[in-house]
Amino acid sequence: MSKNLSLKNEFLRKSIHVCNSIFAYSLLYFNQQDFTIIIALLTLFILLFEVLRNIFPMINLVFKNFFGSIIRDFESLGKLTGASFVFISTLILLLFFDKYTCIFAILVMSYSDTVAALVGKKYGKTKIFNKTLEGSLAFFIVGCIIAILIHPNIDLYTSILAVLFATIIESLPLKIDDNLSVPMSIAIFTNII
Repeated sequence: MSKNLSLKNEFLRKSIHVCNSIFAYSLLYFNQQDFTIIIALLTLFILLFEVLRNIFPMINLVFKNFFGSIIRDFESLGKLTGASFVFISTLILLLFFDKYTCIFAILVMSYSDTVAALVGKKYGKTKIFNKTLEGSLAFFIVGCIIAILIHPNIDLYTSILAVLFATIIESLPLKIDDNLSVPMSIAIFTNII
């Protein structure tokens, strides 16, 4: 367990992160209301597991044995994991935003954040707080590609501005998990403009 994962372990962690995009693709096939119920139940299950692993050391030990190489230090110390925040943010999106805003926000969270982390870890030289300029640029470029692909379901100009806003939010040293701050900033900005 380490705050600074090796490139191999970061790649493994982000491979799992990319799998979150299944939530966005599922919205193309499932009714949003029905899918919200499924995500709500899964979120409750994940949060229950988080509570149990913090109450019972044996559960936390098993968790660490399976995921120890890809979890951050704080995740092993009783804090919610990134996966928990993915479920929480997906549930909030589904409850309060339209289908294409949800799809857009989830895809940016899944792909832009993944590419930013890998590019930043491998090629990052210019530090911006605890991130790198190279990673942030990768985040923005991938987000813009997603915006182009989701257009015309969401206005292209608005979605690119939302990606820029999310890029800035993601690069700031906020105490909010980026699996929550990125999709929320995308969804809120997309709906305000």
